[in-house]
Amino acid sequence: MNTDIMVKPATIMVSKVTVKSSKYTNILMGTVQGAIANGVLDCVRSNIIPKEDVDKLGIIVSVWLNPSVSNDTNLDHKILFDIHRKATAQAITKAINSEPNIDWLLENQDKIVHKYYQMGLDGKL
Repeated sequence: MNTDIMVKPATIMVSKVTVKSSKYTNILMGTVQGAIANGVLDCVRSNIIPKEDVDKLGIIVSVWLNPSVSNDTNLDHKILFDIHRKATAQAITKAINSEPNIDWLLENQDKIVHKYYQMGLDGKL
């Protein structure tokens, strides 16, 4: 929410990238963290997360933010915010609804290829 306002359910954001610059930190801990908090609250507002459960739950969000974002002179913080807010709400909704379910995962295991793995296979990394 803000540096002194904790969202509920309590949410911890973990970066998948080693933070090496204060600009990256400010983008991650400002725009992205704020977006995640709003995505969490969107789920409470829409009753994906029941209000009566917010003090009983905890959320861990693993975030990958491209390090090149700190060099983007045309970075649109509103777009970045909206993308992470929507992604957070979608991820929580899927988690609460146990999506995908285990039967779907088992049926599709060999059909699912991570996009970066595929890029590696194609020699595009």
